[in-house]
Amino acid sequence: MSGIGWAGEAPCAGDARFTSEQTAAEAPTEPLVRALLAICQSCPFRSQCIDLVLPNMSLFDGVCGGRFWRNGRVLETCKGARPAELLERGRRPITHGTEAGARAHRRRRERTCSLCLEADKLAQRARRARKRTSGSCPDPDNSCGE
Repeated sequence: MSGIGWAGEAPCAGDARFTSEQTAAEAPTEPLVRALLAICQSCPFRSQCIDLVLPNMSLFDGVCGGRFWRNGRVLETCKGARPAELLERGRRPITHGTEAGARAHRRRRERTCSLCLEADKLAQRARRARKRTSGSCPDPDNSCGE
């Protein structure tokens, strides 16, 4: 199934326990985590789930793709989960706090984070300053005739 239409058909659809703070704080052996992993065990969309959430790159906390994650690390896996499902074929992570990070947010049509927004503003100011000084002196150190 293309897109994310599969998400409405997944056994976990609409169940907020998979990403709740309570679930993320529990130990991998707790009954709630075991119950959620049992739901994932029969899910045919585990690899698509990993591809959508990108738990490793996003430092995900909760249950995704048949695994219990904390800070993007797998702590527990459901029975039948395969290592090949863990491939995050999604987008590359954003380098936050950089002008390139701001461009990546815009390409993804996301709200730009404060670090990237600030880096973008600083880069724009620097370009404007270079442009202003380049008209009066071709030397990058602005030491013409001084």
